[in-house]
Amino acid sequence: MALEHLGAAEPGKGGELILSGATAAGGALPVNPGGGLIGLGHPVGATGVRMLRDAARQVAGTAEATQVDGARTALTVNVGGSFTTVVSLVVTAEA
Repeated sequence: MALEHLGAAEPGKGGELILSGATAAGGALPVNPGGGLIGLGHPVGATGVRMLRDAARQVAGTAEATQVDGARTALTVNVGGSFTTVVSLVVTAEA
């Protein structure tokens, strides 16, 4: 659903995008190459900070085993407060 709302997939086509492999680590639009918050434990109250850390490591080229080759921009989307609060951050590498 988030992929659709962000414009990465047409409405109702988010599942197809995932099944196509585009969101896999080697795909055209890698999503959560490190497993996301669920894959790494869910630090309640600090999820946004964890997501920002992962995004910063990707664009800095220091994400080690989960590094996406050539990552220059990363987007985080964090939903909380019983779906009443949404924060998105765009992290880019320096030119």
